[in-house]
Parts: sequence; structure tokens; C-alpha cells
Amino acid sequence: MGGRIAIIGAGFSGTVVAANLLRRPPAGVSEILLIERAADIGRGAAYAVHAFPYLLNVPASRLSADSGRPLQFLDFARRSLPDAGPEDFLPRQLYGDYLQEFLTEAERAATHGTRLTRVRAEVTTLSHRRQADAIVVELAGREPLTARWVILATGTPPATTPVWASGVREHPAYRDDPFDLPADLGSAQVVLVIGNGLTMVDVAYQLTHDGARAPRLVTISRRGLTPLPQSEFHGSAVEGGGEFLKRVTTVRELMSATRALAREVQAHGGDWREVVTFVRNHAPEIWHRLPEVERRRFVRHVQSYWDVHRHRLPLRLNAHLDALRLMGRLEVRAGRIERAEPVGPRLQVTWRNRGTGREERLIADAVINATGPDYVLRRSRNPLLRSLWTAGLIRADALELGLVTTAEHACVGRDGSVNDRLFYLGPMLRASHWEATAAAELRNHAERLTRHLGEVASRFLHQRSDALQQPFDVAGAAVQGNARPQ
Repeated sequence: MGGRIAIIGAGFSGTVVAANLLRRPPAGVSEILLIERAADIGRGAAYAVHAFPYLLNVPASRLSADSGRPLQFLDFARRSLPDAGPEDFLPRQLYGDYLQEFLTEAERAATHGTRLTRVRAEVTTLSHRRQADAIVVELAGREPLTARWVILATGTPPATTPVWASGVREHPAYRDDPFDLPADLGSAQVVLVIGNGLTMVDVAYQLTHDGARAPRLVTISRRGLTPLPQSEFHGSAVEGGGEFLKRVTTVRELMSATRALAREVQAHGGDWREVVTFVRNHAPEIWHRLPEVERRRFVRHVQSYWDVHRHRLPLRLNAHLDALRLMGRLEVRAGRIERAEPVGPRLQVTWRNRGTGREERLIADAVINATGPDYVLRRSRNPLLRSLWTAGLIRADALELGLVTTAEHACVGRDGSVNDRLFYLGPMLRASHWEATAAAELRNHAERLTRHLGEVASRFLHQRSDALQQPFDVAGAAVQGNARPQ
């Protein structure tokens, strides 16, 4: 087997950690396996090639995959878009092109005898072969592979099918995939979009960019909150080390301190977005400090409001939604859907209005599930994660926000044991860090994981060297790391 690391998933996280490992390969590692079930390795679902030009919701200047070169993506974009500015929101497909080049450049620059092997396959499960001191990576329809360490980088999980939609999931008017939209919708049709976040905006923009043929849209979410607009602001405008946040131990204190800082910043001509960015940068340490009861309070009462302030819209998309509302082509509702029933080729959806408590009905030509990622591990639609969860090799946190990992990104099993051969990198780190979805955050996690694997590999080689000098066989012994659950 040699020294081999297997990375499962070739979206942003998998691609970036693979590039980092190629640039700084751990001692004794000769091969990086990058395993992806999709055809387009190194791009991921978020930046896949679509006929419709979806836009990034982060400015180009904040999307570098290399912390040492903060404008790398902008420089790449200017090769094909010379007028691209640092605050521009560029096509997602272009970012996928950038990630593929980022990986290819790292592969070309690798000078330590470490090679990258791209494997197109679906991983079904993992097992530990103690005799060979390896993890066996089982693949659908082909021979298994072995690796000394495995990194789960399975990406952002898809939305779950709502309970009320289970009976109409196969109906032609219902779509679970918000990127697979009906092509024959026109101005006479009504489309119901479930969810009011960024995924809803993607759906709305695709269906209505041709104003003459745009259907009428109705959107429903529990609170009826939509993302707020982005603006040009200085992310470092709020200075200091967050001393006032270090005293926060309750959600009430956090909200009070954040509002006070926002008022102060705006009184001096600043932008509230500066405060959101400032708090976001301190979110992991705040999250670690909050007791579980306060975390639950945040998820229940504050998360929806945080999300619309944190995940903002490019001004172009925000203006488009405003225009749709003024024309009466977009209605945003707040409430809870109770059931959906077929009415010929259409669906009748019954929902309860949040404000009045009244039951209302809507007959729609299409119903689109745009509820966004579902991070609840026990109902994951990823076969590998479901397999590992069933086997007890990974576990969810108490709030079911993601995976329990150590400070070094090692997975923690159901029994609390740390698996120092299995690591996770991706948005489900939010269980421990809360904010772990943006490119810059995941990039930093990838760089930290690369450094840690370098330390682990050095210890492994040292222990192997010691074992060769012992009079008894310890070849199958597990490596003992310094990982600690968070």
C-alpha cells in the first residue's frame, strides 16, 4: 500500500485539501487518492457546469483557495473577464474552473515523489484491516482500495424530502432537485417554492430571468425571511480582538452586544455588515463557550435571523427579487405546510399561515423543494455517511448540526472513541465551529488538517522505526494521536 491518503469527495473541501497535501506531503506518503462519484472531478456540485449562469454570493476578492494568495481567484477570473472587480459576484462555473486549475497546478508542482490519483467511483463503506494496518475503502462495482488515512469530504448535503411531500414525490409537478426545473413554465403558471433562503433565490432567478415568460412565484418558509442584500464594505473595519465577545456566555448577551456594536458602527457611518463579519470571525470561539442549553436557544430563536444577515445576496439578484415583488410576480409567505395532494397534473398544497393561523390552499403547476442542506446525519441521503453512522464510526452532535470531530478534525464514534485514521472536512464541521461553510473558513480548515496529517505521519514513521528495533511484533498496533474531542 505504501503511504496513501484517500480523500472521498472532490468538491471544494476535497480539492483544496488534496492540493495542500500535494504541496506539503506528509512524510512517507507517496499517493493521494481523490475519489469522486461525479464525472467532473475537482469541481463539486456547488460549482458544476449548468446551462444557467448561477452567480456566487461572495465577492471575488474573498474566494481564494490559498490563504497566502488572497486575490488568487480574482487574478484567475481576470484572464477571461478582464474587467472583473474585487467586489464582483462572478459565475459559479468559473469558480469550478479555478478549483480544477488550483489542483492541477499543485499536481504539477509536486516535487516530493507524491502523486495524485483521480478515481471516479462511489464509496459505499469503510472498514479497518488491522493486519495490514489500513482502512479498506469499498467501492460500488469495482475492487476496493486501501489507505492509511481517509478524509471524508462529502460536501454540502442535499435537502431532505419534507414529510408532507412523501406521498407526491413521484408526481411530475414535484421537484426535489432545485437545479432540475421544468422547462415549459410560462407566465400563466404558478410555482410554489419551499424555502426562502439562497436556494430559493437560485430557483427564482432561473425561472424569471426571462421576464416575458416568467411564472408567478409563491415562496413559503416558517418565518418568511429572505436573505438581505450585500454591499461594498470593509470586512476589517471593526478593529480589535473581540474582547467584548469574550465575556458572552448567553444568547441574550450575544444579541445585546452585537446590536450595540452595530449601532456604534452605523453612528460613525459604517455598515452593519461589518459587524456581522466581525462576529462571524469569532463565531467558533463563541460557540465553544456557549453551554448546550444556549446553543439550543440560538438554533431555535436566532439562527434564521443570523442566516439572512450572514448569507447575503448580490445587489443584482436582490434588485431582481424586488422588481418581481413590485410586479406581483413574487409573493413571500410565512407558514407551515401540512399536506400536498394531486389535482391532475398539478398539486394542491395546504398550509397554515404563521400570522393568522388560518389554513390556506394553493394549486401550483410546480412545487420546488428549495429548503437547502439537511445536516441531520440520521436521515442523510449519502450512502457512505449513512453506513458509517449505522456502524457507529461517526456520530452527530446533540443538536444534529453535523458531525462530532476533534480539534484535529478526526471523527468521533458513537461510543466517544476517536478514530485517528478517519477525518472529516466540510460544512458539517459547524457542529463544533458553527461557521464552517464559507470558502475562507473551509480553506483554513484544510490547511490545518494538512499540517496535522504531517505531524501524524511523522509520528507513525517514528513508531514504525522503533518497532523494527523491538524483539516483538507491533506492526498491527494503532497509531495513538493527540486528538481530543471538542
